Amino acid sequence: MRKILLITSILTCLTATAQEHRSYTCYRTTGPVKIDGKLTEPDWQAAPLSDAFVDIRGVDYKPAPTKQTHMKMLWDDNCLYIAGIIEEDQVTASLTERDAIIYRDNDFEVFIDPDGDGKFYFEFECNAFGTLMDLIMDKPYNQGGNFFMPWDCKDVRLKVRVDGKVNNAKRTDKGWTVEWAIPFASLAIGFDSPTKFNPWRINFSRVEWLAKEGPEENWVWNPTGEVNMHMPDRWGYLQFIDQPVR
Repeated sequence: MRKILLITSILTCLTATAQEHRSYTCYRTTGPVKIDGKLTEPDWQAAPLSDAFVDIRGVDYKPAPTKQTHMKMLWDDNCLYIAGIIEEDQVTASLTERDAIIYRDNDFEVFIDPDGDGKFYFEFECNAFGTLMDLIMDKPYNQGGNFFMPWDCKDVRLKVRVDGKVNNAKRTDKGWTVEWAIPFASLAIGFDSPTKFNPWRINFSRVEWLAKEGPEENWVWNPTGEVNMHMPDRWGYLQFIDQPVR
């Protein structure tokens, strides 16, 4: 019996550690990026579209996500630009206060660890109202980590565009798009360039509530192998390329 338990434990560990690490090639902008949620600039059109998000537990986990989620990224000397593209037939939101617990709504989340050490990383969340939550983690929860909610990312900008109408159950929506500009200077002190640490560790998550009281789905860009986003060693990679996007 002990041998069976040992083998099961080993297989579980192998499954958890042999995670896919996706990588995104992020190009420079060729001009100003207007943060309006529309993604109509030629630079956004040319930016690579990410792989579709999968269940947080892995690409082979069933059932697979029933709605598509993608992201794109760009950069310039000042900011990392992120676009989240969320397919949704019923766009909903309720929270309007900065730093509310946004994942209680359907949301889009970004996790960033510029130096990749798994410490003092950043979490951003927003809902379809464009309500923002941002915080710093000193280390992951499973290592005794704590979050610091009073931190606000200085000069961060975001805008949501809804293709439909929020909280209108009588109509069918198409989804919502969120566009972010995150200043490099607000993520670290002493950056002599955005690519001082290259690549960064990064991940994206979408929380989708199937019913008001749950359960919720967790669809992510890079699966962690379990329902836990706070595993920076299982995130994907953001590779800055010092070339124009087009």
